[in-house]
Amino acid sequence: TISPAWLTQLSLLWSGKGNIPVADAKPDDIKDLLGGALFKALYKWFTESGPVYLLPTGPVSSFLVISDPAAAKHVLRATDSSSNIYDKGLVAEVSQFLFGDGFAVAGGDQWRVRRRAVAPSLHRAYLEEMLGRVFGPSSQHLADKLATAAAARQPVNMEACFSQLTLDIIGKAVFNYDFDALHRDRPLIQAVYTSLKETEQRATDLLPLWKAP
Repeated sequence: TISPAWLTQLSLLWSGKGNIPVADAKPDDIKDLLGGALFKALYKWFTESGPVYLLPTGPVSSFLVISDPAAAKHVLRATDSSSNIYDKGLVAEVSQFLFGDGFAVAGGDQWRVRRRAVAPSLHRAYLEEMLGRVFGPSSQHLADKLATAAAARQPVNMEACFSQLTLDIIGKAVFNYDFDALHRDRPLIQAVYTSLKETEQRATDLLPLWKAP
Protein backbone atom coordinates (compact mmCIF):
# COMPACT_ATOMS: atom_id res chain seq x y z
CA THR A 1 0.00 0.00 0.00
CA ILE A 2 1.00 3.66 -0.50
CA SER A 3 0.69 6.03 2.45
CA PRO A 4 -1.24 9.27 1.97
CA ALA A 5 1.01 12.31 1.52
CA TRP A 6 -0.01 13.76 4.88
CA LEU A 7 0.88 10.50 6.66
CA THR A 8 4.28 10.36 4.98
CA GLN A 9 4.97 13.95 6.00
CA LEU A 10 3.85 13.22 9.55
CA SER A 11 6.23 10.26 9.73
CA LEU A 12 9.18 12.27 8.43
CA LEU A 13 8.54 15.12 10.85
CA TRP A 14 8.04 13.19 14.05
CA SER A 15 9.66 9.76 13.64
CA GLY A 16 13.18 11.08 13.09
CA LYS A 17 13.49 9.04 9.88
CA GLY A 18 13.79 12.00 7.54
CA ASN A 19 17.14 13.12 6.13
CA ILE A 20 16.62 16.73 7.30
CA PRO A 21 16.93 17.58 11.01
CA VAL A 22 13.79 18.79 12.78
CA ALA A 23 14.13 21.72 15.17
CA ASP A 24 13.58 20.76 18.81
CA ALA A 25 11.27 23.61 19.80
CA LYS A 26 10.97 24.10 23.55
CA PRO A 27 8.22 26.17 25.26
CA ASP A 28 10.67 29.04 25.84
CA ASP A 29 11.53 29.03 22.13
CA ILE A 30 7.86 29.34 21.21
CA LYS A 31 7.58 32.20 23.71
CA ASP A 32 10.44 33.96 21.88
CA LEU A 33 8.71 33.43 18.53
CA LEU A 34 5.38 34.76 19.75
CA GLY A 35 7.15 37.64 21.50
CA GLY A 36 8.75 38.83 18.29
CA ALA A 37 12.32 37.60 18.90
CA LEU A 38 12.27 35.52 15.72
CA PHE A 39 16.00 35.61 14.97
CA LYS A 40 16.93 34.51 18.49
CA ALA A 41 14.99 31.25 18.20
CA LEU A 42 16.11 30.60 14.61
CA TYR A 43 19.76 31.04 15.60
CA LYS A 44 19.37 28.63 18.54
CA TRP A 45 17.97 25.95 16.24
CA PHE A 46 20.74 26.68 13.73
CA THR A 47 23.39 25.92 16.37
CA GLU A 48 21.54 22.74 17.37
CA SER A 49 20.43 21.36 14.00
CA GLY A 50 22.81 22.86 11.44
CA PRO A 51 22.33 25.19 8.46
CA VAL A 52 19.32 23.29 7.02
CA TYR A 53 16.43 22.12 9.19
CA LEU A 54 12.66 21.78 9.36
CA LEU A 55 10.62 23.98 11.68
CA PRO A 56 7.24 22.30 12.28
CA THR A 57 4.23 24.60 11.99
CA GLY A 58 1.60 21.92 12.54
CA PRO A 59 1.13 18.13 12.59
CA VAL A 60 1.88 17.73 8.86
CA SER A 61 3.45 21.04 7.85
CA SER A 62 6.78 22.76 8.37
CA PHE A 63 9.09 25.55 7.23
CA LEU A 64 12.37 24.61 5.56
CA VAL A 65 14.90 26.96 7.18
CA ILE A 66 18.13 27.43 5.20
CA SER A 67 21.35 29.20 6.20
CA ASP A 68 23.69 27.39 3.80
CA PRO A 69 24.61 29.24 0.56
CA ALA A 70 24.79 26.06 -1.55
CA ALA A 71 21.38 24.90 -0.34
CA ALA A 72 19.86 28.34 -0.94
CA LYS A 73 21.29 28.35 -4.47
CA HIS A 74 19.76 24.91 -5.12
CA VAL A 75 16.30 26.04 -3.96
CA LEU A 76 16.40 29.29 -5.94
CA ARG A 77 17.46 27.51 -9.13
CA ALA A 78 14.85 24.82 -8.63
CA THR A 79 12.09 27.44 -8.71
CA ASP A 80 12.84 27.97 -12.42
CA SER A 81 11.85 24.36 -13.14
CA SER A 82 8.29 23.28 -13.91
CA SER A 83 8.83 20.33 -11.55
CA ASN A 84 9.75 22.63 -8.64
CA ILE A 85 8.88 21.02 -5.28
CA TYR A 86 9.51 24.13 -3.18
CA ASP A 87 6.56 26.34 -2.34
CA LYS A 88 6.37 29.68 -0.55
CA GLY A 89 3.29 28.33 1.19
CA LEU A 90 2.30 30.05 4.42
CA VAL A 91 4.78 32.90 3.93
CA ALA A 92 3.05 33.91 0.70
CA GLU A 93 -0.39 33.50 2.27
CA VAL A 94 0.26 35.65 5.33
CA SER A 95 2.02 38.43 3.39
CA GLN A 96 -0.49 38.67 0.54
CA PHE A 97 -2.20 41.61 2.29
CA LEU A 98 1.10 43.48 1.91
CA PHE A 99 2.50 42.28 -1.43
CA GLY A 100 -0.65 41.13 -3.25
CA ASP A 101 0.28 38.72 -6.05
CA GLY A 102 3.60 40.45 -6.65
CA PHE A 103 6.97 38.95 -7.46
CA ALA A 104 7.95 38.43 -3.81
CA VAL A 105 5.13 35.98 -3.05
CA ALA A 106 4.05 34.67 -6.47
CA GLY A 107 4.70 31.05 -7.39
CA GLY A 108 4.46 28.58 -10.26
CA ASP A 109 3.97 29.83 -13.81
CA GLN A 110 3.14 33.33 -12.59
CA TRP A 111 6.50 33.55 -10.82
CA ARG A 112 8.44 32.19 -13.81
CA VAL A 113 7.00 34.85 -16.11
CA ARG A 114 7.91 37.61 -13.68
CA ARG A 115 11.30 36.06 -13.01
CA ARG A 116 12.19 36.47 -16.68
CA ALA A 117 11.01 40.10 -16.57
CA VAL A 118 13.36 41.00 -13.69
CA ALA A 119 16.29 38.89 -14.95
CA PRO A 120 18.24 41.95 -16.23
CA SER A 121 18.33 43.35 -12.68
CA LEU A 122 20.13 40.19 -11.55
CA HIS A 123 22.91 40.51 -14.14
CA ARG A 124 26.39 40.48 -12.66
CA ALA A 125 27.30 43.89 -14.10
CA TYR A 126 24.17 45.45 -12.60
CA LEU A 127 24.81 43.87 -9.20
CA GLU A 128 28.41 45.12 -9.21
CA GLU A 129 27.15 48.62 -9.97
CA MET A 130 24.64 48.38 -7.13
CA LEU A 131 27.42 47.37 -4.74
CA GLY A 132 29.13 50.70 -5.36
CA ARG A 133 26.00 52.84 -5.45
CA VAL A 134 23.76 51.27 -2.80
CA PHE A 135 25.10 48.36 -0.76
CA GLY A 136 28.52 49.84 -0.02
CA PRO A 137 27.42 53.38 0.98
CA SER A 138 24.50 52.05 3.06
CA SER A 139 26.79 49.63 4.91
CA GLN A 140 29.26 52.45 5.51
CA HIS A 141 26.49 54.54 7.05
CA LEU A 142 25.79 51.71 9.49
CA ALA A 143 29.51 51.33 10.27
CA ASP A 144 29.72 55.06 11.01
CA LYS A 145 26.66 54.87 13.24
CA LEU A 146 28.15 51.94 15.20
CA ALA A 147 31.53 53.70 15.51
CA THR A 148 29.84 56.78 16.98
CA ALA A 149 27.90 54.64 19.47
CA ALA A 150 31.05 52.72 20.43
CA ALA A 151 33.00 55.93 21.03
CA ALA A 152 30.21 57.15 23.33
CA ARG A 153 29.95 53.69 24.95
CA GLN A 154 26.25 53.55 24.10
CA PRO A 155 24.37 50.23 23.76
CA VAL A 156 23.08 49.41 20.27
CA ASN A 157 20.10 47.30 19.21
CA MET A 158 21.76 45.37 16.38
CA GLU A 159 18.52 43.77 15.16
CA ALA A 160 17.00 47.22 14.74
CA CYS A 161 20.14 48.46 12.95
CA PHE A 162 20.11 45.58 10.48
CA SER A 163 16.39 46.14 9.86
CA GLN A 164 17.08 49.82 9.15
CA LEU A 165 19.98 48.94 6.86
CA THR A 166 17.81 46.43 4.96
CA LEU A 167 15.03 48.98 4.56
CA ASP A 168 17.46 51.59 3.23
CA ILE A 169 18.91 49.16 0.68
CA ILE A 170 15.53 47.87 -0.49
CA GLY A 171 14.18 51.40 -0.75
CA LYS A 172 17.03 52.55 -3.00
CA ALA A 173 17.45 49.35 -5.03
CA VAL A 174 13.79 48.52 -5.65
CA PHE A 175 11.79 51.74 -5.25
CA ASN A 176 14.43 54.42 -5.94
CA TYR A 177 13.47 55.95 -2.59
CA ASP A 178 15.77 56.86 0.28
CA PHE A 179 14.10 55.95 3.58
CA ASP A 180 17.24 57.05 5.47
CA ALA A 181 16.07 54.73 8.24
CA LEU A 182 19.55 54.57 9.78
CA HIS A 183 19.42 58.28 10.61
CA ARG A 184 15.78 59.28 10.83
CA ASP A 185 12.60 57.92 12.37
CA ARG A 186 9.53 58.95 10.37
CA PRO A 187 5.88 57.81 10.29
CA LEU A 188 6.43 56.17 6.89
CA ILE A 189 9.26 54.05 8.26
CA GLN A 190 7.18 53.00 11.27
CA ALA A 191 4.34 52.05 8.91
CA VAL A 192 6.70 49.76 6.98
CA TYR A 193 7.95 48.12 10.20
CA THR A 194 4.38 47.66 11.45
CA SER A 195 3.37 45.92 8.21
CA LEU A 196 6.39 43.61 8.28
CA LYS A 197 5.83 42.79 11.96
CA GLU A 198 2.22 41.93 11.16
CA THR A 199 3.45 39.50 8.49
CA GLU A 200 5.89 37.94 10.96
CA GLN A 201 3.15 37.66 13.60
CA ARG A 202 0.78 35.93 11.18
CA ALA A 203 3.49 33.45 10.20
CA THR A 204 4.02 32.42 13.83
CA ASP A 205 0.39 32.40 14.98
CA LEU A 206 -0.69 28.95 16.15
CA LEU A 207 -4.20 29.67 14.81
CA PRO A 208 -4.94 31.79 11.68
CA LEU A 209 -6.87 34.39 13.67
CA TRP A 210 -6.00 37.00 11.04
CA LYS A 211 -8.45 35.24 8.71
CA ALA A 212 -11.37 36.03 10.99
CA PRO A 213 -13.60 38.86 9.68
